[in-house]
Amino acid sequence: MPSNDIHTAVRSFFEGCQRISTEYMERNYPSLTKPVFELQELQIRYRILRDRSAFAFVDKATGDVLKAASWSKPAKHARGNVFDTHNGLAKIGPYGPAYLR
Repeated sequence: MPSNDIHTAVRSFFEGCQRISTEYMERNYPSLTKPVFELQELQIRYRILRDRSAFAFVDKATGDVLKAASWSKPAKHARGNVFDTHNGLAKIGPYGPAYLR
């Protein structure tokens, strides 16, 4: 897979995460300030920050969406993939990827 494809898919996923969180905040907490998102490219994966806290990770090699276990480490199991039909957003909530059930 060309590197441009992963960058485009991650960018689209990042914008979707922003949209989900912002819409939730506008609907439920209209007087609060909207969250600030940031996309960081690391060596092995991308890190998505929400108000300077780890929100999610995306593996560069596979496109897997991973829940944040800590600031620098993702949880073990994927919550989606940026190349699937939902662009990895099927299990994303306003505060990050869903827990496994």
